Amino acid sequence: MTTIPPLPTDAIAWIKARVAPWTANAELLKLDPNALAELEVLVEAAAQAQRAKVAALGVYEDSVAAFDTAIDALRTLAGGQVATIRSTARNAADPQGIYSAALVPARAKRTPTPPPGTPTGFRHTLAIDGTLTVTFRCPKPPRVGAVLYRVERRLGGTGHNFLPFGTWKERKFEDATIPLGTPEVAYRVTAQTTTHDGEVAQFAVQFGAVGGPTVVERLPERSRITSRAS
Repeated sequence: MTTIPPLPTDAIAWIKARVAPWTANAELLKLDPNALAELEVLVEAAAQAQRAKVAALGVYEDSVAAFDTAIDALRTLAGGQVATIRSTARNAADPQGIYSAALVPARAKRTPTPPPGTPTGFRHTLAIDGTLTVTFRCPKPPRVGAVLYRVERRLGGTGHNFLPFGTWKERKFEDATIPLGTPEVAYRVTAQTTTHDGEVAQFAVQFGAVGGPTVVERLPERSRITSRAS
């Protein structure tokens, strides 16, 4: 444990409080009077430097606050002028002429947000209680927001209909309601955002086949990407 306090302010006060008694008892303590005289000078210099530092920090903080205030006022007023220029350009016969005269760039056209990706890479595991766990991958294009995965299920072969099964946030779902003796269960998975549906992916699990293969098929032959924007 350090005897002299680690904080500079505390160290100065601690040493300053001991210079006088150390000097008065130098012979008893076997201390060098010359070293104590130098210590007194150094502790006073440190205290003075500390006061200068505090004053400088105060000036710096005031300068930073003044700078931030000035920049905020500058941006606010200039931003108002830019807004007026853009409004003028919208109503002008030659918008580009307005922008050129103002040295302000025209607004960039917004690129439509792309649809979410297509689920792929399906994997499944069958638990002893009959619960089927399915995982998959799904690429997420840039600028695509939150994605949900809508799952539809078909029990039996192609003669049966797909029915809604659920919607998940994760690229994983479980099916614990497959009737005993079902020869095949098929799923359709669609990635969805608030504005778009992605391309549908379909796969089937055949029970009783060797290894219980998973057959993956993308549907349909034509694109199923649709916009949900209104």
